Amino acid sequence: MTDIVKGNLTILADNIVPAKSETLGEHGFSVYLETSKGNFLFDTGRGKTIIHNAVVCRKDLKGLKKIILSHGHADHTGGLPEVLRFHDRIDVLGHPDIFLSRFRMDVNGNREYSGIPYAKGYLEKKGARFVFNTEPIEIENGIYLTGEVPRTTQFEAADLENRFAERMGEIVPEVIADDQAMVIKTKGGILIVLGCAHSGIINTINHAVKITGVDTIFGIVGGTHLDFSGEAQLEETIEALKTYQIQNFIPAHCTGISASVRLSRQFEKIFQFSYAGKAFHF
Repeated sequence: MTDIVKGNLTILADNIVPAKSETLGEHGFSVYLETSKGNFLFDTGRGKTIIHNAVVCRKDLKGLKKIILSHGHADHTGGLPEVLRFHDRIDVLGHPDIFLSRFRMDVNGNREYSGIPYAKGYLEKKGARFVFNTEPIEIENGIYLTGEVPRTTQFEAADLENRFAERMGEIVPEVIADDQAMVIKTKGGILIVLGCAHSGIINTINHAVKITGVDTIFGIVGGTHLDFSGEAQLEETIEALKTYQIQNFIPAHCTGISASVRLSRQFEKIFQFSYAGKAFHF
């Protein structure tokens, strides 16, 4: 059986919509993947646009083989109950920390919850059958989840300031260990689909290459979190990205407008702007 995957991806949730589009935008991310191994939904957005945009883009949410959650933040998991309405039972893949209670805290100690908005039991009653991983796994021939991404670069510090989680009754720093990406082997190299790349886009690329043994990168699609990571990290990331053989680069969501413009100038030949409704063939 070949491990080369062919297909299309469509961005169903993103912060930006193009002019004269019927799609809606929100601060969230979701990708519908139609592949030769089946159809998959990677993240579900915040939940306000997933159904509407699926209808506009003519993507069948009932025809999914699996749902993947890149991590447990609300802007990637909020639409899960809406998608589950189309299924009696379906596998939902993610790290066990996706249900971690996480929040930011102001100077007065007030918490702003930022984790998944729903309890595990509630989602299971809706039809979710959770399958957890912390290590890399091959979910279909040629399609991988990275598991926890080793954080080895010196400059990718992540956006961890003022992030907390409650673990076993204790308040601890939220390190977002559940952050993972999807990696697909294509004819032109690996396609890396990011949620937010909280572990760092360079760390994620290096891990994807190690998992697959393929160092040619056909495409990178998804959130890079560079809008929140500071000027120094953005500059070092740009220089590091130049060392890879990347053919298509579509940063989305938490990349932010200013960082996206910088990246578009640095990687003009391979860069594409992301938006809700954008399609990409692989």
